[in-house]
Amino acid sequence: MHRKKLLYSVIPLLVVLLVGGAFWLWDHQTRQVVFVIPAGTAERQAAGEDVTLFPPTIAIDLKRQDTLVIHNEDSVPVTVGPFRVAPGQRFVQRYRSPGTFELLCSAHGGENLRIVVTR
Repeated sequence: MHRKKLLYSVIPLLVVLLVGGAFWLWDHQTRQVVFVIPAGTAERQAAGEDVTLFPPTIAIDLKRQDTLVIHNEDSVPVTVGPFRVAPGQRFVQRYRSPGTFELLCSAHGGENLRIVVTR
């Protein structure tokens, strides 16, 4: 009888922990906003081709815990703001506070890369 009582008191606790844990995981999922610099981008730019790899503004949402990822599949290094991204490497940036960030990006035709971070 004592075991049965204990079991009935533990089951609700386990249900609460499982449901609460599921909501916590759902609420704390991150999203990656990924852009790829394809092979041949530098060649196309050198040939005078207008290469557009990113939208004019990249939106990052702090509520969704977005992470910006730029993957360089080209054969030459790329500069993203103050960072150098070698061939085959990734630039990964997590933002902690809202704001607008203007970065120079060598793979983006020397144009500014605007990142708007919202809460």
